Amino acid sequence: MRVSNYRDLTLLQIDSNRYFTIACDSCGGIGMSELDIVKVEEEIVGYLTTRVCLIETLAFRAKPTVLINTLCVEMEGRGKRILKGIDRAIKDYNKAQFYNEALEINITGSTEENIPTQQTGIGVTLMGEIQYPINKREAKKGASIILVGYPKVGQEVLDELNTNFNEIIDFSALKYLTNHSKVIDVLPVGSKGVRYEINELMKTHNKMIHLVDHQTIPLDKSAGPATCVLAVIEEDILKELKEVISQPITLIGEVI
Repeated sequence: MRVSNYRDLTLLQIDSNRYFTIACDSCGGIGMSELDIVKVEEEIVGYLTTRVCLIETLAFRAKPTVLINTLCVEMEGRGKRILKGIDRAIKDYNKAQFYNEALEINITGSTEENIPTQQTGIGVTLMGEIQYPINKREAKKGASIILVGYPKVGQEVLDELNTNFNEIIDFSALKYLTNHSKVIDVLPVGSKGVRYEINELMKTHNKMIHLVDHQTIPLDKSAGPATCVLAVIEEDILKELKEVISQPITLIGEVI
């Protein structure tokens, strides 16, 4: 079995036709426990942590298959509330109908039943599957780099969930991007910010990217739980994407 890494994913080539993908995310000190630094309902913690793994897997155009949770809290109480959030994320994904088969709600995992904990901790691992050879496309000179959604972190994410500003990318928008023949690459933005991920795009495609002069996007700000994605597109579809996708789309740069 061949093991390799691609950005935030681990890839396992299991035979001549398939890869398994592994995405993971963790969250600590965020919840409603005594020593949590950021007070957030546990359901939201489970929802957002799971959403990161789903977005990373789907952006690679892999099909989610198995989700594992590792909760550093007891099942009765905090654990069940976190699992409710995980279920919510899975339902949101299934509703978008990326694939004919839905991801099962019946997930596997573990909780802490031996030691009382005073702080919330959660890990989520998502396995996916993709056909081999992987259909990677080259970013050619003149291709546009766009940001779909907006980098948000902490209280901004909670405000978004409570008020629905529609500035965080959703599964429907991600599906449209990954299914479009003129979208060359999709890369979720996380805690390291937009500029870091632009550098990752340059490494992947071995191309330079010229940044557009704009003031609306803080390039080094954390995007928290993957609140936005970068996409490499053929320049003639920008208008179409803005008409179809309801989240803000910002032109970030151009392949040179």
